[in-house]
Amino acid sequence: MTTLKEQKEAFVTGHSGSTPGEVLLVCFSAPVGIFLFNEIQRSTKVLFGTNRPFLVAVESLVLLLPMAICQTSLLYPYGVALLGIEFILAFCLNFLSSAGTKRNCETNDSNKNGKAKKPKLPFLTAYRSTVSYLTFVAILAVDFYVFPRRFAKTETTGYGLMDLGAGSFIVSGGFVSWYARRSATSTSTSAQTVTASYWETIKPTLIRSIPLIVMGMIRLLTTKGLEYQEHVSEYGVHWNFFFTLTVVGIASTMARFDSLQILGPGNFKAYPWLLLVFHQAALSKYGMQTYIEEGGRQCAEKTSVVCNVFAANREGILGCVGYLSMFFISEDIAQYCIWDERFAKTPSQRGKRLSICCSILWAALWVLVSVLEIPVSRRSTNATFVIWTLAHNVTILLMMWIAFSLTNGSSVSPIFDAVNRHGLIVFILANLMTGLVNITINTLEVADGQALGVIFVYLFAVGSVALTVDWTLRSLLPARPKTKDE
Repeated sequence: MTTLKEQKEAFVTGHSGSTPGEVLLVCFSAPVGIFLFNEIQRSTKVLFGTNRPFLVAVESLVLLLPMAICQTSLLYPYGVALLGIEFILAFCLNFLSSAGTKRNCETNDSNKNGKAKKPKLPFLTAYRSTVSYLTFVAILAVDFYVFPRRFAKTETTGYGLMDLGAGSFIVSGGFVSWYARRSATSTSTSAQTVTASYWETIKPTLIRSIPLIVMGMIRLLTTKGLEYQEHVSEYGVHWNFFFTLTVVGIASTMARFDSLQILGPGNFKAYPWLLLVFHQAALSKYGMQTYIEEGGRQCAEKTSVVCNVFAANREGILGCVGYLSMFFISEDIAQYCIWDERFAKTPSQRGKRLSICCSILWAALWVLVSVLEIPVSRRSTNATFVIWTLAHNVTILLMMWIAFSLTNGSSVSPIFDAVNRHGLIVFILANLMTGLVNITINTLEVADGQALGVIFVYLFAVGSVALTVDWTLRSLLPARPKTKDE
């Protein structure tokens, strides 16, 4: 007789995925909900102003609830119908709102001397929070029958909604990285990096990685100690998401430092693409894909600790190569579409460049899948998976840009704003809540209606925690003193 742990592991194992279109449809619940939230916020501003309890209630109903429904078996027809109703309602409110108002998906502040500050980008904030909240839904919902198995992580190849989780966090981080935001507009940044010592460059990254390492170790110990269900083909026996983030963060800093020392400023653009090509060549031509899918968890020489650790965690370790190239490419995309004022001076230019990048990435995915016949493989993080993840995330970012461009530069909803501000803390707490639910409830015996209720209450709890953390830190931490130019 199988144990409950074995039953839950079998429940999330052996799936082949969905389609890119259906995965996008599920994720469209966020930009459509944002569109409606912004229109309701604008239409009711006279009555409620910026009343936070009202805005939180609206956000929960028009944004969080549809995101939960669309990741369940209720997607057809209820989820699709709900998205359609939300879009029509938002469009009507938009049409009835004050005509002639200048549309803008970002706001600009100016100091007393009239000098413009860097624009605020609420569409980018909303996108980053969308990545987090879609993940929050999936990590709990996947353990219930109400979550379609085609949305779970794929075993070898395919398009699984949950396959995008780690990659979307990588891309989201690349969009707002220090390099993406500053190197394009700062004339002194590259020179300072070249003259800085190796330790001065890597030290901040190592310090920022400490919480990730700690969380990775805690997850490893608790998973093994509590007999929590595991999907070994996801990252391996001991590896997990936090270790991948740590490796990518440190390796990206080291790679950029070495390239500046060897090649000089401005000569890094080809590196991520070459890395991706070599990685795919190793997978396709030199048997690494077969090794990842079929290799044993131990080496022939069982006394070799390093070899055995590598074999046991080959998916996680080798996958860092693909995630590293994904991170670099996302930085370049953000620089080209969002941050570099040489390319994107106005909101409309940002939208055009996001559209161009989106089209190019989907075309590249078609070439890889249909012409070169390289299937998407999250397990090996191959080139097709990297391009699909980038195409998907740029599409969602573009949809967010459109939603905000239609609503006169509305501010970000309260819960999404708090999640964006305190992403790591909220993510950790969401994981703890997920574990608590799994320990206290046999999710395999919960009816669909009850499961949806549990998921929505959990999402609202995560949002409440995010708002509480945000309020607490704002109260405890002193306000930043204004400079003489502000």
